[in-house]
Amino acid sequence: MKKLFITALAAIAIGTSAFAAPASISKKVNAHFKSSFSNASEITWTKTEKFNKASFLIDNEKVEAFYDTYGDLIGTSRSIQFDKLPKSAIETITSQYTYPDYQVRECIEFVNADNEKNYYVSMDKNDATVVLEITKKGSVSLYNKIWK
Repeated sequence: MKKLFITALAAIAIGTSAFAAPASISKKVNAHFKSSFSNASEITWTKTEKFNKASFLIDNEKVEAFYDTYGDLIGTSRSIQFDKLPKSAIETITSQYTYPDYQVRECIEFVNADNEKNYYVSMDKNDATVVLEITKKGSVSLYNKIWK
């Protein structure tokens, strides 16, 4: 009987610690995260002056959730393949940012708290990294350029 009790207690402790956020993460953020991402695993938290970020896995896919300092969801992001971007964006990017001058480093799908979707593509060129913002309809604009 004692072994059963200890086993049950250990199972409860493991189950609750999977969602345990550091003390620096607000209860509001932790409660929202638990309800929105109940099947998340391998959760790690990062806190900055401007936001809190939870990095985690859902169905073996890496996802990040961002919360503002008031505890409200900013949005979520996940990596996607370049060919999953809107077709018109792919055409624009491949004609204006040609390979081998530009090489795709990362493609991210970002869904904000209002469920609006945008994409971000970072591309390396010799002396800079260009970040493009792409709307759901495929419009491409320069979001940022970082000189190396």
